[in-house]
Amino acid sequence: MQAITFWLICALAALIAEFMSGTFYLLVISAAFACGGLAAWLGAPELAQWLIASVGGAIGLILVRQRKRRQPRPQALPQDDPDWGRPVSIISLAPPRHARIHYRGAEWDAELLDDQLQAGGNGYIAGRDGNLFKISSQQPE
Repeated sequence: MQAITFWLICALAALIAEFMSGTFYLLVISAAFACGGLAAWLGAPELAQWLIASVGGAIGLILVRQRKRRQPRPQALPQDDPDWGRPVSIISLAPPRHARIHYRGAEWDAELLDDQLQAGGNGYIAGRDGNLFKISSQQPE
């Protein structure tokens, strides 16, 4: 088997696996194999082919990782959260902008989104970060 055939079969296999799994990393690996195939087609020695494919793959993976870091995390849609917009009772305030609330028969930690909320008053759940509810004085739509 010629070297270029080996590289192109590997590139095709990685590309098919990428289509089946949907992971972007396999597309980068496929491109790295294609770089090795291009080096073989240009007549580079076997060591250089492996080196070009490895460097191409490493650079591609670094670029994909940097791109993923720059993209913001998708926020959970409010429609998916059954607590969204539910009223709560504010038990006590804990500066800065934190409070204990009463909701569903239990006390929870909360972050206050505006300054109009006071202890003994009511607010509405406008978001959540894990078990920390975000409370607003206005009912979110």
